[in-house]
Amino acid sequence: MTQTLTSMDEYHSFINKHPLVVIHVMRDNCSVCHAVLPQIEDMLREFPGIPLGVINQSNIEEIAGELSIFTVPVDLIFLNGKEMHRQGRFFDMQQIEHQLSMMYESLKS
Repeated sequence: MTQTLTSMDEYHSFINKHPLVVIHVMRDNCSVCHAVLPQIEDMLREFPGIPLGVINQSNIEEIAGELSIFTVPVDLIFLNGKEMHRQGRFFDMQQIEHQLSMMYESLKS
C-alpha cells in the first residue's frame, strides 16, 4: 500500500498511525529516486500490512530539516514512530529487507 504524503501533518500522522512503515523521500527530476521506488514497492509485497509513504521533497521542503536529509533518495524505516533504519543515495536492498524482516517478525511475536 503506497500513499503519497503531501504535508508535514500527513507525514506525522502516517508514521504514528502504523506500527511499522517505510518512507521514501525523493525529488522531481531525480532518476535514481524514480528507479528505486518500484524496487521498494516490490520488496514490500513480501511484508503484508507495511505501508509505504512517498514524500516528494520538491513539494515539502521542510521534510529535509525534519529528517536531516542532505541528499535523495532516502528510505527510512519507522517502528512505533521512531526511525530505526536509514539508507540514502546508494541502496543495499538486501540490507533494507533484512532490517525490515527483523522488525516485521518482532511485531508479529
